[in-house]
Amino acid sequence: MGSPRAHRHPTRHSTLGRTRRATRALALLVVPLALAACTGTQGPGPSQPGSSTPSASTGAPASSTGGGPAASTSASAPPLTGPLPTFTAEELTAAAQEIADGHPGSRVRGDEEIQGLAASGQQLLDGMDITPAKCAPFMDDQNATVPTGATIASVTIPGGSVENETYISLASYPGPRDAADAVSRTTALLRSCGTFTLQLGGTEGTATLKSRHAASDAESTAGYWMQVQAGGQNVASYTMSGNDGAVVVSVTTRDDTEAEIMPDDVRATLDEALTALRSR
Repeated sequence: MGSPRAHRHPTRHSTLGRTRRATRALALLVVPLALAACTGTQGPGPSQPGSSTPSASTGAPASSTGGGPAASTSASAPPLTGPLPTFTAEELTAAAQEIADGHPGSRVRGDEEIQGLAASGQQLLDGMDITPAKCAPFMDDQNATVPTGATIASVTIPGGSVENETYISLASYPGPRDAADAVSRTTALLRSCGTFTLQLGGTEGTATLKSRHAASDAESTAGYWMQVQAGGQNVASYTMSGNDGAVVVSVTTRDDTEAEIMPDDVRATLDEALTALRSR
C-alpha cells in the first residue's frame, strides 16, 4: 500500500505551482517600469546595476500623491530659458509634484526615496538572467540613463485600466555632456538589442525592441517600443527619453498592446515635464 502522503492535495500542489509560475511571469512583464522607480545608478558591469550612492542634495520631500498643493512654487519667477541647469533634489521633486497636480491619483517619489528603494531593485535584477547581458539596461530604465551622483524624481500616473500606467523620470546630471551621453547610450543599445531573453526562476520571457523616430522640445530625443512576453501574457510599452542641458526626462507608458498606447501622448507628457522644470 502506498503512503497516503504521496497522494495528498494534488490539486492544491498543482494550483500552487501555477500560481508561482504566474507570479514569476508577472514579475518579468512589469519589471521594466517597476525598476525605473527603484534604481538610480549605472552598474559596474553590463548586466547588473550598481548599488546606489546618495545624491549630493539631501532632504528630498517624502513621496506624495497628485491633486494637492505643489511642494514648492516658482510662479513669481520667469521660466528658465536656454539649456536646463543641474537641479537639486528639492527642485526636481517640486517639478514632479507640479506634473502630478495635473494628473489626479499620481504618485511622486523624490531622490531620497528612490535611492532607498534601490536595494529591492538590485535584488530583483540579481535573480534575473538576461541574454545578451548588454541589454539589461532596458529592464532597468534608470540604469540606462542615470549615473552615480545624479539626482532623480519620478511621477507615476495611473491609466484607465490596471494594465495602463505612465512613468515619468526626471534626472539631473552633473553637466550637459552627461545628459547627452545618456540618451546617446540608449540609442546605441537599441541598434544591438532588437530581441533578448529573460529568465526568472523557471519562467522564461522574450523582449522585443523597436526604435521609433521621435521628436520633442528636448535637444535630442530617443523613442522605442518594447514588448515583453512571458507565461502566455504580454505587456507593451513606449518610451521617449530627451535631454535638455543637464537634464534627461524619460516617459514610459505601458498597456496590454501597442494599439492602446499613443506615442503623441507620451511626447506631450515629456514636453509637459520640461515645462515644469523650466518653472523652477
